[in-house]
Amino acid sequence: MHEFLRPYYFDNRRAQISPPVPHVAAQCPDAVAFYLAAQDGVLAKDWHWLGYLYSIPIVNKDLWKFAQLCASAERVVPGLGVRYITELARLGGRERDELQYQQMLQLFAEVYAINRILLMPWSSCAHFHFEPRGKNGLRPEFQVVDGERIYNFEVKSPSLLLHQRRRGSSSVQLPVRITKEFTASVQLKNPDALLPRDNPVKDFLVSANEKFSGFPRGPGGNILVIVWDDFIYEPIGSLLSEFAGLLTPNSFHREGGEAVVYDFIDAVVCARQMNVFQEALAERSLPDDRRHMFDLSQNPYTPNVYIPTPWGEILPEHIREGFGALTHDDERLQVIAEYRMPEYIFYV
Repeated sequence: MHEFLRPYYFDNRRAQISPPVPHVAAQCPDAVAFYLAAQDGVLAKDWHWLGYLYSIPIVNKDLWKFAQLCASAERVVPGLGVRYITELARLGGRERDELQYQQMLQLFAEVYAINRILLMPWSSCAHFHFEPRGKNGLRPEFQVVDGERIYNFEVKSPSLLLHQRRRGSSSVQLPVRITKEFTASVQLKNPDALLPRDNPVKDFLVSANEKFSGFPRGPGGNILVIVWDDFIYEPIGSLLSEFAGLLTPNSFHREGGEAVVYDFIDAVVCARQMNVFQEALAERSLPDDRRHMFDLSQNPYTPNVYIPTPWGEILPEHIREGFGALTHDDERLQVIAEYRMPEYIFYV
């Protein structure tokens, strides 16, 4: 038991978390402790984005699930669950500060991804490490050492709030880079055209590759997880577009005239989960029959996407399956609009 949590196992408020509430039934003492600790941390702030949800009498099912995932993470990696709730509490104090809101979404993205990793069928001798230190001093998000195989994971999520607003107000979107001439001609008639959101994807690749380079190449692999919203064609196009995709020979990221190769990255997972967090925190129905905001889509037409890099090692199938993903060239994705890479989109 973490010393920080000890008082919450004897807190009189435990009785107020009512078993008849469906998502709190069969209470786990650890989850209750994490819920109360997170509640105290959030409500101690003058203002917090989750202040209302933690103050109402009925336990919110998504915040209860957050407590459960904190408890699960703590049992596997001591200190990790406590880090989650202390970080959540830190993201408050400034009323309606959108930077803190975005940071909160990014924290949930990290919790989501690490939970998916922990649920994968690793062997009984597997060891888990949060932010392991590489020889270059850099730390990827998570590491699984399973026998002789070492798997490193880096989780990234962009700041999408402004971009989401611009999607709603632009008449035209250019999801991928084509040519400067083409972009200029579209902007001439549509000054509000929404340009590709590919620079953050490039930065994610550069950062993850550098972190992974601190670990020796051997059995296992390195995986970058990008948590996006439902407009999943944006990161897919940024990575794979034939015109300038970052994982193609025509990549717009070039050095010495050659496309940059992120040779320490074996695969990229694109997860469409950011809007799920936003809907949950607004107390709206979750898309695709999800039971809570950390759940995978239950809709076969909205999976996550797994993209092996051209130079990467072949990874075990349970990594792709654990993220609820289909490989980008799976024929099932070819008939779904959100997974195709349009050159431009007109909004009417």
